[in-house]
Amino acid sequence: MESKADYRRVPITMPKEMYTYMLKLGTKSEETGGKKLQVTWIVRCALKAIMNMDLDVSNINSEKELESRIKEALRKYK
Repeated sequence: MESKADYRRVPITMPKEMYTYMLKLGTKSEETGGKKLQVTWIVRCALKAIMNMDLDVSNINSEKELESRIKEALRKYK
């Protein structure tokens, strides 16, 4: 694992529903015997998963299109 010195702070904005969902995931993990998941863990792990997929980013012009490509790559990854 990298040291924190190798990390970069990246401010992101997201809809309230997404943030609330991540908080609920963290709480659910804790309630079922695991550690409370930090929002930063969830975001980093989601990005690490995407990095392992064959994601086609050619000619993307919108966030919705990127979401669609990520879902397509996920289906192929399974």
